[in-house]
Amino acid sequence: MNAKDLQYRPIIIDRLDRQTEKGIRKYGGTIDKSGHLKTVSESLEYLAEELTDALVYIEHGKRQVRSLVNEAASVMRKWDVATLALRAIAKCEGEEALIAQKALKDMGME
Repeated sequence: MNAKDLQYRPIIIDRLDRQTEKGIRKYGGTIDKSGHLKTVSESLEYLAEELTDALVYIEHGKRQVRSLVNEAASVMRKWDVATLALRAIAKCEGEEALIAQKALKDMGME
């Protein structure tokens, strides 16, 4: 395997191209040609600001993932309760039992 075989490589290259084009539009050139960062101190401060923004995006993403996991867990709990109820009804007699048995079968949980 070599570097060009990495699945995410084209995504990174595409992002770099987009960011480069964005920088050219915003600053009139690439970072090495535009001259908007004149000192090492300015470059490091700009990097610190970008990394701070990245931390905000990371925390926001973590919150979204936690929310999705909690939502999925809630759905699974409801699913488990519904399945238990259907199994209990299916053990009874009558039309409700037949409906519950069919529902369990349709769910692959007979």
